[in-house]
Amino acid sequence: LNEKYFSKDYFDYIVIDEFHHSSAPSYLNILNYFTPDFLLGLTATPDRADSGDIYKLCDYNIAYECDFRVGINNGWLVPFEYFGIYDDTDYSAITWRSGKYDMEALENSLIVEKRMELVYKKYMQYRKNSTIAFCASVKHCKCMYKFFKKNKIASEFIIGDTPVEKRQEIIQRFKDQKLDIIFTVDVFNEGVDIPCIDTILFLRPTNAYTIFIQQLGRGLRTY
Repeated sequence: LNEKYFSKDYFDYIVIDEFHHSSAPSYLNILNYFTPDFLLGLTATPDRADSGDIYKLCDYNIAYECDFRVGINNGWLVPFEYFGIYDDTDYSAITWRSGKYDMEALENSLIVEKRMELVYKKYMQYRKNSTIAFCASVKHCKCMYKFFKKNKIASEFIIGDTPVEKRQEIIQRFKDQKLDIIFTVDVFNEGVDIPCIDTILFLRPTNAYTIFIQQLGRGLRTY
């Protein structure tokens, strides 16, 4: 970012997608350097969990706002059913550190045969065609995948270490309805558009409202 490549007023119009990341240093470098006539930030989740104020970066000027209700009523998103399934996991007994659950203790509470059987039972009760299941960790993700695979459900998992080619191959099989379910952790939170998803499984406590909305939104595309 210097005059050798781009002058500060080189662009008249700048659009930044996933604008909820804009308080990060890499985004601020761009925002602080360029002086466009018009800057447009786009995001489905403007409220950050770390108290970062992205509205301030736009002088609190909201050009257009659309929540779930507006999106559904206008036919841009699909209506949905939400089922809260009780299980006897005692979250009060899980150690809390630095604003989140201790991962090892959380895994030990979630990766138990009884709970996996309950998840499988309720999945069979409410399943449709194409399911994404959000897990608490890579270990939890792989265990759920193995459990469903053992029960003859066409399953796969995608995690951060999954190579791009492998991800694309799994997603294509999923779109072709050769897979029933993909287990993941946070990989599908944003930047993923798979309209055929019709079921979301939240198999983890999700402490951040933004992450919850991002994950729920994976299943609201029209199809």
